[in-house]
Amino acid sequence: MGGMPDLKEALANYHGRYGTDWDPAEEVIVTPGSTPALFMSFLGTLNRGDEVVFFEPYYMGYYPLIDYLDLRAIPVTLKEERRFHFEMEALSGRITPRTRMIVLCSPNNQTGTVFTGEELAGIAELAIENDLFVLSDEIYDQFVWDGLRHHSIAALPGMRERTIIIMSFSKTFAMTGWRLGSIMGDRSLIRGLRKVPIGGRPATFIQKAGVAALTGPWGPVEEFRVEYRRRRDYLVKRLNEIEGMSCVSPEGAFYAFPNLEATGQRSIEFCEGLLRERKVAIVPGVAFGDAGEYHVRIPLVKPIESLERVR
Repeated sequence: MGGMPDLKEALANYHGRYGTDWDPAEEVIVTPGSTPALFMSFLGTLNRGDEVVFFEPYYMGYYPLIDYLDLRAIPVTLKEERRFHFEMEALSGRITPRTRMIVLCSPNNQTGTVFTGEELAGIAELAIENDLFVLSDEIYDQFVWDGLRHHSIAALPGMRERTIIIMSFSKTFAMTGWRLGSIMGDRSLIRGLRKVPIGGRPATFIQKAGVAALTGPWGPVEEFRVEYRRRRDYLVKRLNEIEGMSCVSPEGAFYAFPNLEATGQRSIEFCEGLLRERKVAIVPGVAFGDAGEYHVRIPLVKPIESLERVR
């Protein structure tokens, strides 16, 4: 149930590098992409009116699900002056008796923030004290730079039984259109998530491809990691050379999130002008919450040769 046994075993073994120990049969679910995994996780653990705390700017896929399920979205701003790391006082100040879940994404989509072990320990302490679930979106776990390391909050004491891990093959293995993801969590949580009817599973050949990706040579992933860092260094340098722009170097993921407030333009206005005048499409930061205003998101998916032509 919930996926091919060899794929679930490969997923449990893969995540074990972060200090976790999942039972493939009872604690891993294979899903048709990460969005159904998120839907199952919210619907299987939360009730209407529950508060969900998450960090902003946020992955735009969170909010529609929270809104659809009539949950209350409680954002905590990642501040640029802190290199998009949060203040513990700001997070704890958003916890109320109605809070049921903290959502974290590390490395963060959109800012590239890699939460430190100390930050995760602080989140864990709040979760345990207030009896909260934690949904840990670890989709970009392979793309971490500058000597930093990805940590999973599920490995911390007292967190295994309250943490849901979301993984995807779209980013690490460039399998976006194949729609393959997974959920990992304590069997007490997984038992409830399995009751959510999502109407389908990934095709057999896609799951077999997932096994090959997890157990095969990791050379291509390392090449991705090196190339994304090369593009990051190039793009951040170029952006900081543009008058009216500044860009914090992302610690992970594969996006740049430059600040354009000094240009006097809001993010939508800037993106529309760039598309109209230079035929270049990027995403306005306000799409990722109010804290994203005066920023834009630029993915590192184009080769440097293409970036050099945009002058």
